[in-house]
Amino acid sequence: MKLKSKNMRNKKKSAKHLPFDLSYTQSRELSWLQFNARVLYEASDQRVPLYERLRFAAIFSSNLDEFYMVRTGSLVSASRSPDDAPDSTCGWTAKEQLSHILDATGPLYDARDDAVKEIESALSPCGFQRLRRRDLSPRERRWLDQYFTEQVQPLLAPVMLDPDAPFPQLAGGAFYIFLRLKSPQTGESETDAETRHALVPVPDSLPPFVCLPGDGVRFLLTEQLVRDYAPELFPAFEPSGRAVIRVTRSADISPQGDAHSEDYPEQVRQALQKRPSLGAVRLEIQGKLKMPSVRTLCAGLGLEKDQVFWSDSPLTMGYVWQLADRLAGFPALFYPPFSPHIRTGTGTVMARVQEHDLLLHYPYDSMEPFLQLLHEAALDSTVTAISLTVYRVAKHSQILQYLILAAQNGKAVTVLFELRARFDEQNNLEWAERLEQAGCKVIYGIGKLKCHAKLCLITRISDGQTHYITQLGTGNYNEKTASLYTDLCLMTADPEIGADAAAVFDSLTQGTAAPDCRVLLAAPSGIKPGLCTLIDKEAEKARAGQPCGITIKCNSLTDRVMIDALQRASAAGVPVRLLVRGICCLVPGIEGLTDHIEVFSIVGRFLEHARIYAFGAEMETLLIGSSDLMTRNLDRRVELLCPVRDPETAAQVRGILQTQLSDTCKRHTLDRKKGYLPVRPSEGTAPFEAQTFFMHR
Repeated sequence: MKLKSKNMRNKKKSAKHLPFDLSYTQSRELSWLQFNARVLYEASDQRVPLYERLRFAAIFSSNLDEFYMVRTGSLVSASRSPDDAPDSTCGWTAKEQLSHILDATGPLYDARDDAVKEIESALSPCGFQRLRRRDLSPRERRWLDQYFTEQVQPLLAPVMLDPDAPFPQLAGGAFYIFLRLKSPQTGESETDAETRHALVPVPDSLPPFVCLPGDGVRFLLTEQLVRDYAPELFPAFEPSGRAVIRVTRSADISPQGDAHSEDYPEQVRQALQKRPSLGAVRLEIQGKLKMPSVRTLCAGLGLEKDQVFWSDSPLTMGYVWQLADRLAGFPALFYPPFSPHIRTGTGTVMARVQEHDLLLHYPYDSMEPFLQLLHEAALDSTVTAISLTVYRVAKHSQILQYLILAAQNGKAVTVLFELRARFDEQNNLEWAERLEQAGCKVIYGIGKLKCHAKLCLITRISDGQTHYITQLGTGNYNEKTASLYTDLCLMTADPEIGADAAAVFDSLTQGTAAPDCRVLLAAPSGIKPGLCTLIDKEAEKARAGQPCGITIKCNSLTDRVMIDALQRASAAGVPVRLLVRGICCLVPGIEGLTDHIEVFSIVGRFLEHARIYAFGAEMETLLIGSSDLMTRNLDRRVELLCPVRDPETAAQVRGILQTQLSDTCKRHTLDRKKGYLPVRPSEGTAPFEAQTFFMHR
């Protein structure tokens, strides 16, 4: 799906007044919406199994929720500032960006409605039906009446709104039924004096849906069930409009104070308590409401009418995951079963890593060897210390359980918990407390910088010498997401990498940013200049007529310095291939500027999450790590990139890039005029899907 704001011409008009060239860049926000459109494309792809298509529609909905809570919420705050400066990639102020976002969002709701309707229709032969009360037989209605009376109605707390009282505070993300009511004695007139409004909160303690007795998966969503029965809660009135509504509020919380201070956890807790009541940024409506009722809602929530979106499909689709077991009798609805490969070898993992580097490629490789490494370290008498950074971690984390075991066995265990990992703050707080109680040293950050690096260091003393085993990754220490995200996990006994990792942890425990390293690149000071140097070297090769090339795989490219460095390399003649899953503010194919740049994106069964930076015509120089090419990663976070020095491991990483660049099933290419277009195999060539290849390798 192509997204283009009707006001795109404003960008070109204002470019000459700004201190940056906008001719080869595009809006970060619209680029993200293009990414989510590619997610929705999977929901419409006939080659994807039907349940998985429904799941992609649910992922699209969840993504859009987070986008409005995070990005739109922060733009609303920025738009109110007197320093609302133009963005360096699109030239728009925050207020202008919000306008373009709202313009581009409406068509996505229409596309989701079409996709969900088509999927549900195709699922009906499997007994799958999402129903309303009016769709039921008399016998089923009697059953549902009893269910509502006994299980639902006792939990409801309907509220008649008083036009002279303050509008009630609606929780972000919660369902409410909003009703327009009139008294039977008033006749047919619809004047404001004769109408009232009411709210019925849908309790989150209720299950998301109720299944009807009998065969198949025939169900009613709880919010629709309450909507159907809501008029009965106001027997003295007649309904003249009712709908499911849902408010999205900003999630842009910023704990005050220094992350290295002792009371920082409490500051985070206090900030979390404010999140449900932050400003509204979006109103979603499913159902029928007259415009006077919509205006009442907007006035009460402080929203404009262009922040209101109507939907025929469910406003949230988290229920989709709970339907999987009920459809288990139809295996064709799902992706074929897949079990990750467990890399085995002789001896312990610790001994194997001391002999040569070990690279895991999640989810195709199991996380088990890394878990085993931690378990061995927790029990090994030569291990004196284990240090780990945590950004997001599983609720039931075997990794952290092994660290607790290590502490119980007398190892010095240090864990840096990033308490500002959005939406994971509470889980991180709870785990941090458990580790502290187990005797681990826990630190909470480095001043105003977030720690996003993925680093684990095992320190050993053997024969009087200090030895290191270092693990660096592109993804979080989370067993759950390791089965869903494609990431790299490098385990190495390289002494220089280990010495750098030790220096990084020394700095972090002292509350300072990562230092300049010998072999690692560390943000906020080292990654951007280090990558720019590597990019410029390729440009020098191109100008000298030597073989050259740049291949980058990352999640987002938004940083202006990195964009300009890649543009200069292209202008010098360097072939640049970018595999950017999500946001890409660089526009390829601009003659004389970016015509040597190709931009691709892969969206498939697994979320592409690895970051790989390759330089040279044959990808001779390789780095992997935690950092995307975003200003927040490069300037405001602790991030690490690690060189891949072992020849066998480097060949593996090159193979990953080459395989993904050959994909003709799930890869899209960014066209400067037409947006993202699916890549298709050439005539007479069989389709090739990289993720399937890795699963079967």
